[in-house]
Amino acid sequence: MKHVFLFLTLSISAFAVTAQTQAGAVTKTLNERYEDASADFRKLIQTTGGSSELYFYAGDNYLYWGELDSARMMFSKGVEKDATNPLNHAGLGRVAMNKGENGSAHFNTAFTIISDKAATADKNTRELALLKMAEASTFDKKLDQSLIYLNKVNELNTGKKGAITITNPEVYLQWGDYYSEKDGFNLSGALAQYSKAYELNPQYTRTLLRQGQLYVKVRNWDEGLKYFDQAIAADPTFAPAYREKAELLYRAGRFEKAIESYEKYLELNNSCRVQQRYSSFIFLTKDYKRAVSEIEKALPCNPSNLIMYRLLGYGYYELGDFQKGLDYINQYFSMAEAKDKSIITGTDMAYKGKLLARLGQEEEGVQLIAQAIEADTSYKDGYGEIASIYSKSKNYEKASEWYAKKIENSKEKDPLDYYYLGQSSYFAKKYTESDKAFEMATEKYPDAWFWRAKCNNKLDNPEQPAGLAKPFYETAIQKVGTEQKYIDANKKNLIEAYSYLGLFYGKSDNYECSRAAWNKVVELDPANKTAADVMADPKMAAATGACDLFAPKE
Repeated sequence: MKHVFLFLTLSISAFAVTAQTQAGAVTKTLNERYEDASADFRKLIQTTGGSSELYFYAGDNYLYWGELDSARMMFSKGVEKDATNPLNHAGLGRVAMNKGENGSAHFNTAFTIISDKAATADKNTRELALLKMAEASTFDKKLDQSLIYLNKVNELNTGKKGAITITNPEVYLQWGDYYSEKDGFNLSGALAQYSKAYELNPQYTRTLLRQGQLYVKVRNWDEGLKYFDQAIAADPTFAPAYREKAELLYRAGRFEKAIESYEKYLELNNSCRVQQRYSSFIFLTKDYKRAVSEIEKALPCNPSNLIMYRLLGYGYYELGDFQKGLDYINQYFSMAEAKDKSIITGTDMAYKGKLLARLGQEEEGVQLIAQAIEADTSYKDGYGEIASIYSKSKNYEKASEWYAKKIENSKEKDPLDYYYLGQSSYFAKKYTESDKAFEMATEKYPDAWFWRAKCNNKLDNPEQPAGLAKPFYETAIQKVGTEQKYIDANKKNLIEAYSYLGLFYGKSDNYECSRAAWNKVVELDPANKTAADVMADPKMAAATGACDLFAPKE
């Protein structure tokens, strides 16, 4: 099923609302209070018997809520009440599009009624039906159809002298949406239309909302935030502005402010649906402790929402409670398989695999993550996750194989992946492969020079060493430099490097350079026993250490 259309096309003033309670219910839909609006519409239908118009608004509320079967039922009843009202035909077409079906037959019926001058539908009704069809077509990227409907709206608003007079800001909003979709990141066409809507009614919050959404599209967070705040200032009860503001702040990395804004949205729309959505939003901010607490509080109001179990499985993995995470993810898998197996994603399988691996079921976990990689070819992190599992269990042979696969399957090669490949290959005693991997990591990770030295030391002949590691240790020392904070951070590696140079020069009977190297070891570690033992040798004791370790040697 396709996503429900995100943008409402509501025009209270454009469509005559005879009952104040109906107007209030429509406003609740506009504010995404779908549950409350639905209750109001049901009561109105019971007390009045229901008009074609009332069934349309009730169906519209269900449509934006995502309850497509209920929306279809309301629109169908609206058609039964008055088949000459184009709104419900348009509604049936929109439901069909949301379900991935062909809605053109319903749209064609609505358009025929709109175009029939003898039809009883008034101008405002025709305009609203056209705007609804334009909205649906734009969202579905059928821009040729959108243009037909929007041009027809202009025709309806054309006077006898040919001048187009628009009085409904929603018309300009739908033109703006059309240009936004048509022009991509070129905002000028859409902004021009939204500006016209604003000129018609500066307090029309949907105009401000849409302007903010347009700037979010191009990641201009500050400009987008300005418009959302203006919408809130114009109407502090306009809930969508708080939700959009929260989404913007989340994308901008301002997580605490994002949660504050979503809390205000929840305050205005305190329903089970929004409570669960709010808890899911907190999960996105990576505050996992708070997220699992909020999700568990929200779960009882709708325990059939399987996404809650998914997020609890993910959350408890991130918190390190692997058994609890596995319990929840198993429940999610069970519910998903009973409902629709296609819901299960590669990420779901990956998290279950990681949970199993952390609980000692390594092979089962690896198998699931491998399935996740196969199911979702964009899921490149799976290679590294499998490699990490094998590294933790010290199966370095397998770890190196999977790091190599990750690099092979990545378009952009990450030096960190080469670094990990180098480490796992080193511990797997594949020193040549390790050295090659670390060579690719040295530019971003200078300590990889120490690892290259270790590899070449292992590759050297222990009986008659040729000093293969020497140039790499020397480069590594020079990369550290003379700044104390870097020396402290690399102290262990530096001791190893100078110890190697001390032994190398000692075996070559170059006692001055050997002493210079051991002096550095003592400087770094005054209690170093190896240095003390070596320097107790009479020949070493007689040396002064007058040697520039990094000067070219004869």
